[in-house]
Amino acid sequence: MDNARKWVFSRMLDLPFAAAAVVTTIFYTIVLQESMEGTVLQRYTTEHAVEYVIVGFFIWGMMDVIFRMFTFPREKRALRHEFLPPRGPREPVSKASELLAHLKEQPASLRNSRMGQRLIKALSYLEEKGSADGFSDYLDSLSDQDNDQTHDNYGLVRFIGWVTPVLGFLGTVLYFGMALAGLTVDQMADQLPIVVSQMGAAFNTTTVALGASTAMMFLLFLCERAEQKIVHSIDRRAERELLNRFEVADASLTPFLNALQALSGSMLQTMDSSVDRQLRLWSNALQTLQERGEERQLRQAQVWEETILRMQKRFEESEAERERRLLRVLEAIETDRTTHHTLMKSTIDEAGKLRGDFARLTQTLANVLNDEGKLLELQNTLSANLRLLRESQQIDEALHGLTAAIHLMTSRHGLMPPKSDQRAA
Repeated sequence: MDNARKWVFSRMLDLPFAAAAVVTTIFYTIVLQESMEGTVLQRYTTEHAVEYVIVGFFIWGMMDVIFRMFTFPREKRALRHEFLPPRGPREPVSKASELLAHLKEQPASLRNSRMGQRLIKALSYLEEKGSADGFSDYLDSLSDQDNDQTHDNYGLVRFIGWVTPVLGFLGTVLYFGMALAGLTVDQMADQLPIVVSQMGAAFNTTTVALGASTAMMFLLFLCERAEQKIVHSIDRRAERELLNRFEVADASLTPFLNALQALSGSMLQTMDSSVDRQLRLWSNALQTLQERGEERQLRQAQVWEETILRMQKRFEESEAERERRLLRVLEAIETDRTTHHTLMKSTIDEAGKLRGDFARLTQTLANVLNDEGKLLELQNTLSANLRLLRESQQIDEALHGLTAAIHLMTSRHGLMPPKSDQRAA
């Protein structure tokens, strides 16, 4: 873990330096263009070699601060992330191993953050010690370590902020030395303008150094303050998550607790062995019961199968008998239908004959009705004739004539009596 952190730290150190070298090269490539001659930026950054060093140091410090600021979003995201499950009543210290395993399953970006490392260190301490005694002091020491780390993270920026004014004064001293080197009292009047211009350039070096140092220290103040706020938030989060979460046992009771733990371990082993024996007995008994139950189920299945076969056979026999009865009923129905059809046919024939008889009877009745009218006329005529006969005293002749008329009508209508009857008459 420490080697990995050193490797990450060396990468963070090399990356800002490489980025600063590239940015410095680009800056001076632009400033040294002909179009930039005579500008304030070129005059304050290119007149002396010390100014090149000051600008390079300033850009290096700026890159280090910027790369440090890039880690702030990850730390804030880690502060919002729920690393541990919600706490309830006080938990045993042995739960720390489970929580540590849960932490190691988190994503690497969250696990390598300051919040993740703080929780991992605290839970590792509990796992190694096996007790929560002195845990609060250990959390305070972790907080101090993070504060020291925050201070160490900006060591390069502090060094640049401290050395830049020194470099500015060094450039000023060098300019003064170069301006006054070889100057005599006789040449002072002639070289005074040159000396004054070189002294102005010397003060430019100091101005650039002080400006770079001021900007660097201001950025250092802002970034360090922001990182300290993150560290304070981590302290509060760690105390809220871990402090007073685990059961605390008195150190003087540790030997007794260890002895009690060993005794309970032996008792648990004895109980485990007895439970294993009991489980084996129960397993054998259950296996025997299962075998008996399977045999009983097999017998019951056979009985049910035989019963079902008998019922199926009876059902088939009853179904065959029912079919035979149905066939007999259908045959009887067919016979009755044929007889009924014959009877209906004969009835229809009789009805046809009866209809003919009725027609002849109707005709006969019609003829009778017609003859009745004639009979009425005849009756009237006979009445008149009888009256005449009575008046004329010729009754015998009239009777003979009437008898002859009756015989004539009877023979005409087919109503003559048999001859034997006639002879008898």
